[in-house]
Amino acid sequence: MSEELQLKIEEFLLKNGSKGKVSELVPLTGGASAETWSFTFSNKNKSERMILRRGSGKKSPLAVLKSEEALIQQKVKSSGAPVPTIVAISSGDKDLGDAYLMRLIPGESIARKILRDKKFSEARQKLAFQCGEALAKIHSVNLNDFDQVPKKPIREELKRLYLTYRSFEQPLPVFEYAFKWLDKQDFTTRNDALVHGDFRLGNLMIDESGLAAVIDWEMVSIGNPMLDIGWMCINSWRFGQSEKVVGGFGDLEEFLQGYSSISDEKIDPEEVKIWQVLGTLRWGVICLIQVYSHLNGDVNSLEKAAIGRRVSETEIDLVDLLFLGGK
Repeated sequence: MSEELQLKIEEFLLKNGSKGKVSELVPLTGGASAETWSFTFSNKNKSERMILRRGSGKKSPLAVLKSEEALIQQKVKSSGAPVPTIVAISSGDKDLGDAYLMRLIPGESIARKILRDKKFSEARQKLAFQCGEALAKIHSVNLNDFDQVPKKPIREELKRLYLTYRSFEQPLPVFEYAFKWLDKQDFTTRNDALVHGDFRLGNLMIDESGLAAVIDWEMVSIGNPMLDIGWMCINSWRFGQSEKVVGGFGDLEEFLQGYSSISDEKIDPEEVKIWQVLGTLRWGVICLIQVYSHLNGDVNSLEKAAIGRRVSETEIDLVDLLFLGGK
């Protein structure tokens, strides 16, 4: 597999004007819908590390095609947001299928290392502000340039989320209350924007200077920009550092200051709470999807089985947000 893929990458790069050799081809992730490989590309002038992101080529209601993901990143890069440099894009059945190549961004994406390793201590001090800046740049792009991106109105997404939750026939009173609470909220206070959809540690490359790149754009959509802000602030993405609201490394005030340094939009911390509730509930339902895919026999995965405990954690977080004044 790897030798065949290696030759395909070389042929594809040659078609795109780069003649050279591929070596050190290593799978980073794998699955039914997508795979990621790292490799070294060498020619007579230089050697550089690259990343191959490759999808199944099938349209999904939850994720855009990899070729679309690459085009979106190219357009977002022009806004000044830190995103990887796309080298070449493959679409259709030829070449590499639905895929793209990008230059590797040096840095770290594993949350526990970013939050605890000494070498990131200076980066952590400015990371919340930088994340706010990056999100504001993403949210400020001209939507006329993103016709291929799916629109996801919040009310429709809430309905879909509720129907998914009900399909498991596992009544959870805290989830029921949260859905009813959200149904009473006003989601019309913001204009639509380009939404990353999964902006959190794990999808950010961090180096010793701070935020190096925003990666993994497969959940991108047109919708309410507060979705990204609330998602970044839910307790599940603080990785044990609960006192730091933003990703376990920063304060909400710093995050919003970074956002307002780029955007004219002013955000009230109380508004963020609504989107934290939505984000926490969304993650809880995603956890149900994961665990039932194992329980129903769709996949045999210890990881998916273990994620079932996260459902109760999101219930606790919702109680904290809705009743106990949690942040």
